[in-house]
Amino acid sequence: MINVLWGFLLWISATVFFRLFGQMFLIPGNVLLLLATFSLTIPLITLVTYPYYYARRIPISKRLISSVQIALPGMILDIFSIIYFKKVFPNLHIDSLPILASWLLWAYSLILISGFPIKIKSN
Repeated sequence: MINVLWGFLLWISATVFFRLFGQMFLIPGNVLLLLATFSLTIPLITLVTYPYYYARRIPISKRLISSVQIALPGMILDIFSIIYFKKVFPNLHIDSLPILASWLLWAYSLILISGFPIKIKSN
């Protein structure tokens, strides 16, 4: 249940962020800014998942299910934020909708990937 709550908090944080500042980051045609936005999502998701796993002492064997529980609330709620795009994100131009949807898929994919074990080969 805590994982689901963490996922909800991440979803509400991202939604509020893009509601207030999305027009500065999701600019159609500004390829460099979009690349930077998508690239910076990697360390951001790393910062909100791996320390969470360590703080909650989630064993590696349970991280995949935890990542699903973290991602799922936002994935479900974003169905509605995309359907009601103009009401939820009034500062974003309608041309930003595909970019926002792509970013959401990217972010949720990264959350899910964080649940897979990382094998480090030792000598």
